[in-house]
Amino acid sequence: MGRSSLMNAKLNVSRIARNYGTLFAYIIMLLVFSILAPSAFPTLSNVISILRQIAMLATISLGLTFVLITKRSDLSIGYSTSFLGIVVAALLVRAGMNIWLAALITVLLGALIGLINGVVIAYLGVPDFIASLGVGYVVAGINQAYTKGHPISNLPADFEIFGAQRLGGVIPNAVIIMLIVLVVSSIILNQTKLGRYIYGVGDNEEASLMSGVNTRSTIVWAYVFCGIACGVTAVMLTSRLGSAHPQAAEDYLLDAIAAVWLGGTAFKDGEPNLAGTLLGALIIGTMANGLTILNVSYYYQDIATGLIILAAVIITSVQKSHKN
Repeated sequence: MGRSSLMNAKLNVSRIARNYGTLFAYIIMLLVFSILAPSAFPTLSNVISILRQIAMLATISLGLTFVLITKRSDLSIGYSTSFLGIVVAALLVRAGMNIWLAALITVLLGALIGLINGVVIAYLGVPDFIASLGVGYVVAGINQAYTKGHPISNLPADFEIFGAQRLGGVIPNAVIIMLIVLVVSSIILNQTKLGRYIYGVGDNEEASLMSGVNTRSTIVWAYVFCGIACGVTAVMLTSRLGSAHPQAAEDYLLDAIAAVWLGGTAFKDGEPNLAGTLLGALIIGTMANGLTILNVSYYYQDIATGLIILAAVIITSVQKSHKN
């Protein structure tokens, strides 16, 4: 009986370490930066700054989580978000459109890009890497052809509501939008039949198909949600920057993948999940913020981010092997 209790205790400790080790590591990171920069890092203004910095990354990463849950990828998200930023700016500046209508059209266009990705992958059988990369290049080409590489500026002042303004002068609106996306995504994945289907496709696509699930349409929906997140991110980013740049969001691809992979090491055994994705974005954003406060050169920041990604991949692989 004693040995059995000891083994159960060891298993519980191992399970806690696997599921919450990433969270503990993040807490240690916070403590380290607080000790190294006590007057600058652990302040309310800096906490709000970190949340504001990760709002766009977290939003696009939450959308990507839908796709990665199905065991597929979307390499078009950076190109799509950059293009959608140009779209919303063009609608505002060159078409004189209302900010809310322009934002809605941008989000719907993001959904259309996701729909194209999903149909090509799920119904035409093109591998997800090739299909999403191809769609990304097409979107990027249209973007460059339209802008000739030049940004669109002089956006209306009221467009700042989506990314530059703060609620009550304190909480950035972008953070509120990010939290709304998190809540809606959580409801879809955890409270709806479609969400269960998305998880089912990721766990065992063949079994889901045999159970009567339309796996193809489920995959398409995952890409549509990802496209919607790209549209929301584009609106937020363009609002925050005050202009639209043709390549403004292309760096988000690798950071978003890193955030979801990091999130896969938290709360579940190597599986993408929304809470983990938010934590992954926080880790990346906090790391960049802390190293900037410590005046660490940007190339060392890239090294640190790369090491984090490698650690996440290794931990995820170990977790999956234990799960199997």
